Amino acid sequence: MRILTLAAAAALAVAGMAHAQSMTTTDLAALDADGDGKVSQAEFDAFLEQAFAKLDANRDGYLTVHEATVVMTPEQFAAANANGDGGLSPSEFKVQAQKDFEAADANGDGVLN
Repeated sequence: MRILTLAAAAALAVAGMAHAQSMTTTDLAALDADGDGKVSQAEFDAFLEQAFAKLDANRDGYLTVHEATVVMTPEQFAAANANGDGGLSPSEFKVQAQKDFEAADANGDGVLN
């Protein structure tokens, strides 16, 4: 799961749509809160909090595999579920997203652009 796919899928989920394949320049611009043409770690973290809240349909603070199917496969969910309790906490969701953010940050400058 690449962050570009996760972020695009989560962005569409926040907008009430489902399943994205890749993130476009328009999607990146939507995450760019300060309009500087880059998505910083802080902007991405703020977006993840919003996306998690939107995906957490029953507002219990955890994502079930059913709630997360908009942004990940059951296999990806299982891999992200570090403690194996069957639910993704906000921190587990962020840990997976952080790995993907770092992989997508090709030049290692801490921003996506």
